[in-house]
Amino acid sequence: MVNESVVNGVRKYLRALQDQGIAVKFGVIFGSQLTGKTDAWSDIDLLVVSPSFDDRRSRDDINLLWRLAARTDSRIEPIPCGERQWFEDDASTIIEVARREGETVNLM
Repeated sequence: MVNESVVNGVRKYLRALQDQGIAVKFGVIFGSQLTGKTDAWSDIDLLVVSPSFDDRRSRDDINLLWRLAARTDSRIEPIPCGERQWFEDDASTIIEVARREGETVNLM
C-alpha cells in the first residue's frame, strides 16, 4: 500500500497536468513505493495514462511531464502511456509490471 502523502502528491501532479491540457485518465504508481522499501532518495515511478499519448508523443509533452513533476514533487518520475496502450499493449515490460503490481490513482 502506498503512503497517503505520496498518493496526494500524485493527485496534485495529475491535476496540474490536466490544467496544462493533458487529458489524464489516471496514474499508476509502481516500484519501490509499493513494496515499502523506500528511503529518503526513493523516487515515485508513475505511469501517466492519457489518450493524448496514444497517437503521438511530442518532445514538448515529455518535457511538460518532467517540468510539472519538478514543480509538484521532484520525486515523481513520469512515464507517458496512451489509454489504448494501457489496455492493449502486450510488449512493454514497464506497462506489464504497472498492471500487475501498480496502484491506480484517480483524480477525484
